Amino acid sequence: MIMFEPTLIVKRLIVLQNAHTALDIKFHKGVNVVRGRNSSGKTTVMDLLAFSLGAESIRWKPEALRCTETIVEVDLNGGTACFRREISNDPQQPMAIYWGGLTSAFAAPQESWERYPFKRSPLKSSFSQVVLEALKMPQAQGDGASNLTLHQLLRVLYADQPSVHSPIFRLDKW
Repeated sequence: MIMFEPTLIVKRLIVLQNAHTALDIKFHKGVNVVRGRNSSGKTTVMDLLAFSLGAESIRWKPEALRCTETIVEVDLNGGTACFRREISNDPQQPMAIYWGGLTSAFAAPQESWERYPFKRSPLKSSFSQVVLEALKMPQAQGDGASNLTLHQLLRVLYADQPSVHSPIFRLDKW
């Protein structure tokens, strides 16, 4: 398989309910299929994955809100990183990033995880800026001189895949 840059590959999604692992899915390169009966949690899994990667405007189901955080292991242009976000109804949750694989991330002290806000400030980059920089993507400016976010990028990637259940199609209120 030929890999092009920028390349972001999801390797594993873990959802925690405090210290308990509520969900642990390993993905492989290529197309992955999430299947199940109606109301079995497929949309919830996709919501959790999208949120893990930086999406916003998630309409959480009660089952997902019982969980406390997501951790996703990704490959960014051949390098491994882990993203961690706390699950909350509060918008614009920050993201913690560990520059390495899950095994070392779980063993690492909290200080080894770099914490980035949803929005940039004069003193701190947003997690979107940091991830896009790791992907070697140029900083693109959107409306109002704001930088492109991962949430906006996820919306663009799936624009040809209409679904009323997908959080990336919902209108932003900010």
